[in-house]
Amino acid sequence: MIRPLALAVALAMLPLEPSSGSPTPPSPFSPRFKGDALVQPTGYDTWPLVGSSLGLSYSGRPDNGPGTFHRVYMNPTAYDAFKKTGRFPEGTTFVLESYEAQEKKSIAQGGYTEGARVGLDASVKDKSRYPDGWAYFNFDNGAATTAKALPDARCHSCHLAHGEKDSVFVQFYPNLRRGP
Repeated sequence: MIRPLALAVALAMLPLEPSSGSPTPPSPFSPRFKGDALVQPTGYDTWPLVGSSLGLSYSGRPDNGPGTFHRVYMNPTAYDAFKKTGRFPEGTTFVLESYEAQEKKSIAQGGYTEGARVGLDASVKDKSRYPDGWAYFNFDNGAATTAKALPDARCHSCHLAHGEKDSVFVQFYPNLRRGP
């Protein structure tokens, strides 16, 4: 039989918090890498939706139709931190999905709805891996399970020049424009 005093002493000796020497496990929403390639995030469609657009293009209007639908998701831990501080923490991950615009589908006789997915991209903030802080990835519309960072000239230089906050186009994302 355990005596109450012995039990109280034993419980009092247990640490209340993990020791500072033990590593903090990464968030399940943190970016994962396989070597120098980003592993395609899973479950991103449950992350906060920070913005969407129709036909957004950096090279003018498409010749036919309204262009593609875009949805931009942000990992929840980074979103929560940004809403509190107004800064994007290390490990911030954005996922961009692109869908073709379709019309006259089913009973819809006017307007456009999202058709087939035509693009899957991501960006990650990680100064330990990327000297400029951010890297951009293309997952070949989801066919690739990993992706290496695209050359800076393809994405980062434009984000650096035109991103309203820390190389991010918050000007297009209503949920981030509101800030903390």
